[in-house]
Amino acid sequence: MKTLIPLAHRGLSASSTDNVLVSFDNVYIMDNHRLALWCWFQEIEKETRYNLLHIDAHPDLSESALSHFNENLWEMDLKTYRETWQKDINEPLFRWDNYIEVFLQKYATSVGKTYSATHQVGSHKTLQSEIKSFDLIKFVTAVFSEKNYINEHQWIVNLDLDYFFSAAPEKCELFSEEFILKLSDAIKLGLKNKMIKVITISLSPECCGSWEKAEMMLKKFGYQL
Repeated sequence: MKTLIPLAHRGLSASSTDNVLVSFDNVYIMDNHRLALWCWFQEIEKETRYNLLHIDAHPDLSESALSHFNENLWEMDLKTYRETWQKDINEPLFRWDNYIEVFLQKYATSVGKTYSATHQVGSHKTLQSEIKSFDLIKFVTAVFSEKNYINEHQWIVNLDLDYFFSAAPEKCELFSEEFILKLSDAIKLGLKNKMIKVITISLSPECCGSWEKAEMMLKKFGYQL
């Protein structure tokens, strides 16, 4: 494990607070999903297209960063990424809901097919196809076992663990152990056969109900902080 942001305490993440970022080769684990975009650029290559699969309880497709974005992500270090500021609202430029559109619109030549699984809350506005939860295992397994050919491009998998929990106030687990295991196995297969170029996993502890719940879910995917 490589520690990029050490976990000092299990604090509030909100829209732009980063409590932890670690990597296991091309698997990046964070508490705030806003860091995902920077992580992708540590693994992907210029002049190469990548398919994107976004699994999340939220679309994360705000365009709020676009008009303020004047950076070069190919050259940006983590400190600069975290500290790039949007002065008109006095907040970090990259937040938990606006990083995907920067990739889709500012780096369109790097984007292949795009898919989302967001419980039908709106990812299809920009991403090309929405996958219903009852089809997710079938889709991911078929793609990463190469039974369902999409194209020759490798994949960026963007996973937020809040997908597996109900909305506030209950924050209950929505899926069975078998569901999680089969999805995890399919993702591991994609990593093993190198169809997945990079995967980013966000804990989103507030949206899962607590750090404890988020970390328990993370363990089901085979990782721990």
